Amino acid sequence: MKAHLNTFLNSDDRSFSIRWSDYYHALSELHYHRELEIVYIAEGAGTLLIGEQLEEVSSGMLIVIGPDVPHMFKFETHRYFNELMKQGKIDLPLKLLTLHVNPDILGERFLSLPENELIAGLLKDASKGMIFQGDAIAPILDLMEKLAGATIHQRLWLLMQLLNTLGENQDRQYITSAPDQSAYNESDENRLTKVYLYTLNNFTKTIALKDVAKLVYMVPNAFCRYFKQRTHKSYFTFLMEVRIRHACKLLKEHDYSIVVVCYESGFSNLSNFNRHFKLLVGKTPLQYRQFFR
Repeated sequence: MKAHLNTFLNSDDRSFSIRWSDYYHALSELHYHRELEIVYIAEGAGTLLIGEQLEEVSSGMLIVIGPDVPHMFKFETHRYFNELMKQGKIDLPLKLLTLHVNPDILGERFLSLPENELIAGLLKDASKGMIFQGDAIAPILDLMEKLAGATIHQRLWLLMQLLNTLGENQDRQYITSAPDQSAYNESDENRLTKVYLYTLNNFTKTIALKDVAKLVYMVPNAFCRYFKQRTHKSYFTFLMEVRIRHACKLLKEHDYSIVVVCYESGFSNLSNFNRHFKLLVGKTPLQYRQFFR
């Protein structure tokens, strides 16, 4: 395993890490680590993948990811727009406040105390991934900002306040109900990262299975077996989820016609788009747009 967070936590004057930054520590890499991760997105937008579940993320969201949970962030600042940003045509900044804390520093005995029931529950539920939005964020963000500027003697009690506040706040959205905490090896990380990135960068085009399999030096049949074994779904299902997730975003944020949304999401046939959309979302594209309006 690659230990992405060692450089953050190897310090004699702190037992956890919190900082503002304009980049993510493992950008566009499938990875996991022992630390509980809490990320507030002040600016930016992109895609979060936890296990095999996709979620669109954007500014104003606070995300909690449990220890040892495989995940990957792909922010739009590094997705489609690099060339346009270089030309000065668009500006898509990324600003994150990120906390990493290893639950082992708290100790099993400490977490078993009745006074720490909320924190123990938070660590357990965080394996499913959580998103907080709207009014629920204000008290959490206030404590995170205080923690980021705290003196060494204020840090632990502010951390306990923060974890308890998160634990008692039920205004949360779970990302997945069935987290996959399989122990990927480094080869799995590299292979799945290539597949995920290729898919997220090319889902609006025609994707041939042989081209995806070639990325990880497999023949199509072997790749299909490998992908399903690791993610518990077929590659075709994953591709459909990526395309439908993008279609949902377009329907909520733009006034494009259903036909335009269909083709912009990688479908070449409207009836096929409608069928897959209703299968995954439970509504037709038009019903989905009307629901949000």
